Amino acid sequence: MTRRSFLAAAPALVAAQTPTPGNRRPNILFVISDQFRADNLGCLGQNPMNLTPNLDAMAARGTLFRQAMSNQPVCAPARATMFTGQYPAMHGVWRNGPGLKENAVTLATTLRESGYTANYIGKWHLSHNDAPSPNSRANGPVPPANRGGFADFWEASNALELTSHPFEGEMYASDGSPIKFDGQYRADFLTERAVRFLKSNPRKDPFLLAVSYLEVHHQNDTDLFVAPKKYEGRYKNAFVPQDLRPLPGTWPSQLPGYYGSVAGIDDAMGTLLGTLKELGLED
Repeated sequence: MTRRSFLAAAPALVAAQTPTPGNRRPNILFVISDQFRADNLGCLGQNPMNLTPNLDAMAARGTLFRQAMSNQPVCAPARATMFTGQYPAMHGVWRNGPGLKENAVTLATTLRESGYTANYIGKWHLSHNDAPSPNSRANGPVPPANRGGFADFWEASNALELTSHPFEGEMYASDGSPIKFDGQYRADFLTERAVRFLKSNPRKDPFLLAVSYLEVHHQNDTDLFVAPKKYEGRYKNAFVPQDLRPLPGTWPSQLPGYYGSVAGIDDAMGTLLGTLKELGLED
């Protein structure tokens, strides 16, 4: 068999070997964490600080990709590539600003055609937005035509970093009305909304739920990585990744908050996984 013929036959081989008892369609929980360094995962053996016990446990019982590369290092193009399976030159989001085409074929549109509901919580960043002002309404509510096929449950903000801070702000419901939070860590607020969805979602159809955290992304207007309060100060004088050591810049003051944010995302994963187990959906 040539390489070409093997690749052509591979999807059929996978389908033939994948068990589908009763043609069961699994629910899909798709979690995004922004600016998350791969070497913070304890399971990769490059950081000794045990920041990610929940993610490490997932890696132990699931699949760990050790050579995963982003097709684009910028936020919106990378997201568009994940959701469309296309390069930026094809899907058109080649920088932050241009939005996905209204007729884009995405993970959400494809799964909805197969009977799934497509649901989204968090940061979107794929609606057209060349707004010069951080206060522009284009940073917040996303018109239904610009949601990439996530046409069912929707609680999101196009540029969450511009409509919120780590402990206050707002997202927007499907009808564009604001959903405010105050005095609660932003990642915890998103997790709470995701748990609320999981517990209230009817079991009739399989679901795709994307939970898109801004963390561990820095807060744009302060250039700080802000950790949950319980991790403030915990990671002072912490382990320094090899690639940072020779570099100048502000990373020495930012690294403790960054590590705390990583631990906060791992806590969020623990909550989500615990909720799935509680609801009998962990498989």
